[in-house]
Amino acid sequence: MSDEERTRTARDLRSSAVDFISALRLGEGMNEELSARLASAIADLGSAWAESEVLPKGVVNDLVGLFSWIDSASYLYEGDEAARIKRSAMEIQFRRRLSQLPTQRRNLTPHSPER
Repeated sequence: MSDEERTRTARDLRSSAVDFISALRLGEGMNEELSARLASAIADLGSAWAESEVLPKGVVNDLVGLFSWIDSASYLYEGDEAARIKRSAMEIQFRRRLSQLPTQRRNLTPHSPER
C-alpha cells in the first residue's frame, strides 16, 4: 500500500469519526449510515496499515478516542436511542480491536535512549 493510500485512509477515518460524532452531539440521533461509514473507515485503515509496524500519532489518537467520544454522546439521549448509541460505541471498539492494525511494538532495551 502506498503512503498516499495510507494517508487517505487516515483522513477518511478522521472525517467519518467527526461526521458521526458531530451528528450525535448536535442532537441528530443515531445515524446508521454514518456509523457504517465509520466502521468501514476503520476496516480500510486496518488493511492499509497492516504491514506497517507503527501508526502515526494522529491516527492512534483518533482510534483511542472513538469509544469515549461516542459513549459520552450517548448521555445526551434517553431510552432506546441512548442504548443504540452505547451499542454503537461498543461495536466500534470491537471493530477497532479486530481490524488488522499494527499491534507489535519495537523491543526497547533498558539502555535505549527512546525509553
